[in-house]
This record gives sequence, structure tokens and C-alpha cells, in this order.
Amino acid sequence: MVNHIRSQYESFSNLIWKIAIGSSLSWELSRLLGSEHPYLAPLSVIICIQATTDKTIKLAIQRVIGTIVGIPIVVLIANHLTINGLSLGLLILLGGYMTKWLKLSQQIMHQVALTILLVFVFEKRTENYAFDRMNDTLIGVMVAVLLQFIWSYFKRKQKNASYKE
Repeated sequence: MVNHIRSQYESFSNLIWKIAIGSSLSWELSRLLGSEHPYLAPLSVIICIQATTDKTIKLAIQRVIGTIVGIPIVVLIANHLTINGLSLGLLILLGGYMTKWLKLSQQIMHQVALTILLVFVFEKRTENYAFDRMNDTLIGVMVAVLLQFIWSYFKRKQKNASYKE
């Protein structure tokens, strides 16, 4: 019982460290690559980093697919709409049914809806938001996955070293 509690505490601490490190790295990398919206990369890290590498990869793939599906819907249609609740609802409805038509998961539909919301609101207010959204999403998910692999590698190495003692 005590080992289980200690394991959960350690896992939670690891998650906190991975999110903090990944957020810092992705923000700076995004900024270095010229993004005007570097907060989007850590957003992907925060959403994607999970306790295991497999779960992180799964969420990263869903995030990228959702972003790829959501951006064109808004970029092609939103210029003809006013920013209001009805327009947002119609865009999300379109994105949701496009996700269903493509036979994608409900989790991807959530990412599509999130992308539609943010791109719809910010693309008209700031230049290059959709472009930055795609690039920064890719930066964030790559940092999250890479960090998970590195973290797992060192955890295994540490575990193997403690067995040899």
C-alpha cells in the first residue's frame, strides 16, 4: 500500500516536471522559429503529456489530426462570417460532422472543435494565427513525445542500475 502511494506521488511529480520542462522548451523553440504566438506550443505539451509514452503519442496524434482538420474549415469559411456564437456553433457543427464523415474519433473531434474556436477568434485579430497554430502544435507535440522518450529512457536506466546494486 505504501509503495503504491509512493509510486503515485512519484508519477505525479514526474508529470509536473515533464509539463514544466516541455512547456519551457517548446515556448522557446517556437519563439526561435519565429512564432508570434509561442504560447500555442506549450498548450500542446500541456494537453499531450501523459503518464506513459503510449498515451502521450496517442494524444499527440489526435491533436495534430484535429488541428489539420480544423484549420482549413475556419480559414476557408470564417472570413465570410462575423465572430459570434451562432457562427462559432455552425463552424463546430461542420467540423464535428467532417470528423464523423472521416471516421475519426471523438477525441479528435474535441481537438477539431478547440482548433476551430481558437483560429476563428484569433485569426481575424492577429496575422498568421492559423499558420502559427499548425507550426506550434507540431513543435509542442514533438517536444512532448521526445521528452517522454528521454524521460522513459532515463527511468529505465535508473531502474536497471538499482537492480544491479
